[in-house]
Amino acid sequence: MPVRAVDGDVGNLSRTFNKMVSEIRTQQDQILVAKDEVDQRRRFIEAVLSGVTAAVIGVGRDRRITIANPSSEEFLRKSAPGLLGASLREVAPEIEEVLVEAESRYRNDYRKQINIMRGGTERTLNVQVTREEGEGSLGSYVITIDDITDLVIAQRSTAWADVARRIAHEIKNPLTPIQLSAERLKRRYGKQIDQEDRAVFDQCTDTIVRQVEDIGRMVDEFSAFARMPKPTKEMSDLRAILKDAVFLREMGNSHITFIRDFGDEALEGQFDGRMLGQAFGNIVKNAVEAIDAVPAEAARGAPRILVRSRRDDATGRFVVDVIDNGKGLPTENRHRILEPYMTMREKGTGLGLAIVKKIIEDHGGQLELHDAPADFDGGVGAMIRVILPLAGETGGDETVKDKGNTNGG
Repeated sequence: MPVRAVDGDVGNLSRTFNKMVSEIRTQQDQILVAKDEVDQRRRFIEAVLSGVTAAVIGVGRDRRITIANPSSEEFLRKSAPGLLGASLREVAPEIEEVLVEAESRYRNDYRKQINIMRGGTERTLNVQVTREEGEGSLGSYVITIDDITDLVIAQRSTAWADVARRIAHEIKNPLTPIQLSAERLKRRYGKQIDQEDRAVFDQCTDTIVRQVEDIGRMVDEFSAFARMPKPTKEMSDLRAILKDAVFLREMGNSHITFIRDFGDEALEGQFDGRMLGQAFGNIVKNAVEAIDAVPAEAARGAPRILVRSRRDDATGRFVVDVIDNGKGLPTENRHRILEPYMTMREKGTGLGLAIVKKIIEDHGGQLELHDAPADFDGGVGAMIRVILPLAGETGGDETVKDKGNTNGG
């Protein structure tokens, strides 16, 4: 508005009006700048949340989900529309229990490690609950969920490998002198023992020798686990490795029917035949022992082991299943039997499946534990699934050997 001194009060009103318009324009510019900053921060936060592997969930005071990043959708196995507005107790009751515990501690940050079952597999999660600060956010929380199952298993395996190395070193040294001393006692004094005591003498010395040999085999397993070599790969047909592994176990277990389903297509890949043969042989051996562990009165049909292999075009990987109708796998803490020194057998060392898992992972694959499928003796028993990469895929920095290069140069 034009301002003239002769206008008196009208001039003052025009001056005040112009000042007000200027302030409004300044405030509008500031609001637009603040809006742009908020939009920029929102896009940045959305990019961060979409990129992190951890599940991030926002929960309001009514315990309903207000924010869910893509990782939380994958973890909770629900899409964003199904998560937003849903009750946390209905979606993830284990996480809701951690939230209740966090509220009772009256702390802004609370962290807890829990185990939950997802898809028949027990997972170890690190859950952090953070209280939102500010007016209007009272009772609101941000929950961050990290799946640390593989990390925990790797830490345990590393620790147990060191323990195994020390055990092997400390125990192996006195074994040979003990065995030689027992054998020498038998040779030197065996003829001087009365006939009535000779049987007891021979039994005692034989027991010492036999037990020393058993301990020696256990120490060898400790050493093998502690110093597992990297695989030396060459082009091989996975079916040939499986045939050899099944044949070795079939010869000594004629009471079990072994079924092979390897298909007609060659399963060519980069494999260490010796190490994979050891792994599959151990899996089949465990299947045999699971069948033998079922009491005769509880037998549910003829003992059978099915070994099948195929190429899965959907995932582009090789899949090998070893299925038995034995006693099956435990429902709780099932994944723990893959850890060192965890066994379901009375005299087992607990290193068999740990070594198998290490071999499979060194080939870039993975080992899965399942119940037997329903079409195999009604789902009674267990299924061990091995997933391996196709030719050309690598699983780490292990050595890959060309099959044609055999001159060592």
